[in-house]
Amino acid sequence: MQEIESPERIAVSPAGDTAAFVVPERADGKSESTGVWIGPLDGTPRRVSDAVPATGLAFSPDGGRLAFAVHDEDASRVEILTASGEPAESLPLEGFAEALSWTAAGLLVLVAGPGADSASLHSGRPLPGAAADPQVFAEPAGWRRIWQIDPGRDPRPVTPAGPTIWEFAALPTGIVAVCSDDPSEDGWYKPYLALLAGDTVTVLHRSDWMLSAPTVDPAGQHVAFIEGWASDRGLLAGEIRVLPLEGGEPRSLDCGADATWLDWDGNGQLWFAGWDHLGTAWGSFESLDAQPVVHREPAALFNSRFHPEVVPLPDGDALTARSTPEEPPEVTRLSPAGKRRGWSALNQGVAARPFTVREIRWASAGGLEIEGVLALPAGREEPPPLVVDIHGGPSIAWHTGWSMAWVEVLTAAGFAVLMPNYRGSVGRGQPFGRLNLGDPAGAELEDIIAGLRHCVAAGLTDGGPAGAIGASYGGYLSAWATCRPEAFAASVVIAGVTNLLSCRGTANNGRFYHFLLEAPPSTHARAYLERSPVAAVSAGSAPTLILHGEQDRCVPVGQAHELHYALRNAGVDTELVVYPREGHQLREPAHVEDYRRRAADWFTRYLR
Repeated sequence: MQEIESPERIAVSPAGDTAAFVVPERADGKSESTGVWIGPLDGTPRRVSDAVPATGLAFSPDGGRLAFAVHDEDASRVEILTASGEPAESLPLEGFAEALSWTAAGLLVLVAGPGADSASLHSGRPLPGAAADPQVFAEPAGWRRIWQIDPGRDPRPVTPAGPTIWEFAALPTGIVAVCSDDPSEDGWYKPYLALLAGDTVTVLHRSDWMLSAPTVDPAGQHVAFIEGWASDRGLLAGEIRVLPLEGGEPRSLDCGADATWLDWDGNGQLWFAGWDHLGTAWGSFESLDAQPVVHREPAALFNSRFHPEVVPLPDGDALTARSTPEEPPEVTRLSPAGKRRGWSALNQGVAARPFTVREIRWASAGGLEIEGVLALPAGREEPPPLVVDIHGGPSIAWHTGWSMAWVEVLTAAGFAVLMPNYRGSVGRGQPFGRLNLGDPAGAELEDIIAGLRHCVAAGLTDGGPAGAIGASYGGYLSAWATCRPEAFAASVVIAGVTNLLSCRGTANNGRFYHFLLEAPPSTHARAYLERSPVAAVSAGSAPTLILHGEQDRCVPVGQAHELHYALRNAGVDTELVVYPREGHQLREPAHVEDYRRRAADWFTRYLR
């Protein structure tokens, strides 16, 4: 398949005249574009380092330096470049950097201790730590805290070892942070917002849901943040909330989208970006009492891999990595008037894709309208067989952007690909995003099957049973598709949950299942069992290919073995492939190539 560059983590200098961004490794490994780029916004960016940062980029307050962190084998180091891209300083850290922010007082770095958990979006396996023999699990380890780097001094911690800090925003006299009292990935599901000053921790707001994206206004009077349900750290799309730092109750601001990112600029405007149905939206509040100015795009506006984000410019424009199904991502300048101007040119000459994409909508149970994207192989006269690509999370969504890796693989093999945003997806408000809580693999699976029937009735596909493919929660629903042979003829389950009870007890995010089932197994063990695909496997189940990373901590590899055993014991065609050294997401190019080939071959074998 055609590999492209995907710029992300854009940063802009305080003067707004210079920007930098990161080009991460591609699925097939490093390219000549991989690394850090910098340049004047009225000119052309150039690559200044082939390092792949583990954090975002940050300009110093005077705009003269650019900082980022990279991971070594046992810890991170902070790299500082001049504004022209020349190396200036390299500083080792005692742990792994996850975020940084340059303030007038110095450079603040969020550091995870060795052995800390990693979110499913960032490999889903523990960060390296000192090898122990035997391993002893007793006191919590891997706390995240803030370190400060001052010119000419060694890095020093400026927050206590506990609580653990997930995200932060700096104040002149302290730090506002999303915290938890549990340093493991499980702790992220029980957060609170706190003000940290030295060793003093003042709780500002506790939530029954999740919190992210704290940002403080220029006057230091209010903190804005996002609150809502999210299945994974890094995927929160929710409501904008604003809280006085002196105390009180938070208020909600309606931006007309599911907010994923916030930033207060120096003029007191609160900027936002988020999911808007199958597209994205961005804009700002001029004041807390003003109505938002919202700009909607039938495109992906990303500054990270998984959620919408823009970077404000002083003149009211914004930078983002924009893409559509026909246009690969480039760093693009957006104006409130709707004008767009590309700044990077990383993907010039990319060939037109050999498939077409359309938005579709259909009615599901209770008359609920479901949205999705359908890709059809170009040049085919007869309706093709269909594969459903089920997104993970579940609190994420398919959108009208370039990122459609399975579409490229499967349309090249002659299949149509349906990407449904079943109930529980983001982009349609918190009520829609919570419709599947308490009902996993229930009405949400019927939403998907209704989409199959819609494609058949519209003459878009061949009418035969479909294939199902998905990773993580999408793997869970693909495992359930295995048990619905009237609708599905084959499944590919990637890093999928197959036994809710055992996964809850062995994963690094067990509290996720308390939200999903709306209860712990101590009171609802029967529901955990009944909603587990391993309990529903029978001799009539569909042939299933299972792909899993050996070191996955989010969905441990035992889930793959459980499903494989159940299918094999029932006499169903099945194959299990375990990838060494991999976590929740495959990273090694040879492994990515292998699992793409195996999935296409599996569907070719069973759908024709």
